[in-house]
Formats: sequence, C-alpha cells, structure tokens
Amino acid sequence: MRIADRLDALNEALGKALGPLVIVLVLVQFALVIMSGVFHVGSIKLQESLLYINSLMFLGAAGYTLLKDAHVRVDVFYRDAPERKKAKINLAGTLFLLFPFLVFVWVIAIPYVFTSWRNLEASFETSGLPIVYILKSFILLFAFTLSIQGVSLAVRSWAAWRQKG
Repeated sequence: MRIADRLDALNEALGKALGPLVIVLVLVQFALVIMSGVFHVGSIKLQESLLYINSLMFLGAAGYTLLKDAHVRVDVFYRDAPERKKAKINLAGTLFLLFPFLVFVWVIAIPYVFTSWRNLEASFETSGLPIVYILKSFILLFAFTLSIQGVSLAVRSWAAWRQKG
C-alpha cells in the first residue's frame, strides 16, 4: 500500500497547489470586465490566459478529483453496496473503463502534444499567447494524474476486495 500512499500524496499535493488558481481565474476575469466596461480596452493575451488557467485547473486536478471520489458516478448499485462490493466495482471500473480510456488518451495525446512542441505552436491571434504547446501539454498532465490515481485506486480496491470480513 506504500505505492498507493505515495501516488495519493502526489495528487494531493498537486490538487492543493492548483486550488488557488480559482482565485487567479476570478481576478483575471474581473480585470477583463473592468478593462472592457470602464476603460473600453481589451487584451487578447489576458482573455486567452483564462483558457490556460481553466485548463490547468481542471486537467491538472483530475487525479485529485478521483482521489477525493468527487468525480461523476452513476450510483445505481454502488451507494448501498458493502465495502467489498464497492472495492470490486472500483477495481472493475478502473481496469475495464479508466485504463482503456487512458491508453487511448496517451496514444492520441503524445504525438499531438509533441507536434505542437516541435512547431512551438502559437495562438492564431496576432496578439495572442505564443505558448499553445504548453496549453496542449496539460492533456498529458491530465493523463498522468489520472493514470497514477488509477493505479492507486486499483491497488487499494484489490486489497479491500481481498480482505476477509
């Protein structure tokens, strides 16, 4: 279980580190509204930064969300199930749904992101952010955090399912 503890700790730290981005997102949006409404000026870079902040928050914290069991769950059988059955459901879901999805994401995302880095992809907007390749890298962060949390969930679910009780 030490491996699961370490993987959990990594996602816990990342989730907590990304938490303050909510405030940054609100402040940037507020600044844009004031700039536009009061001073009648805009900033494409600032507008695009909202997408970067939002993407980093949600894609980076995907593993943290799974760690906290705060993801969307279709709760038909799970809610009232005994702990061993919950563990079995979690293990099956991880092995047969999460992991195949993550393999697909990794296979598609790696060449997509590497091509973006190779070309140092920039915004289509002339005055936009010239770092689209970093934005696309958040897809790999998403896959990484979910992958390590999936391993942790599988290890913990296996152990809970195999326990006598």
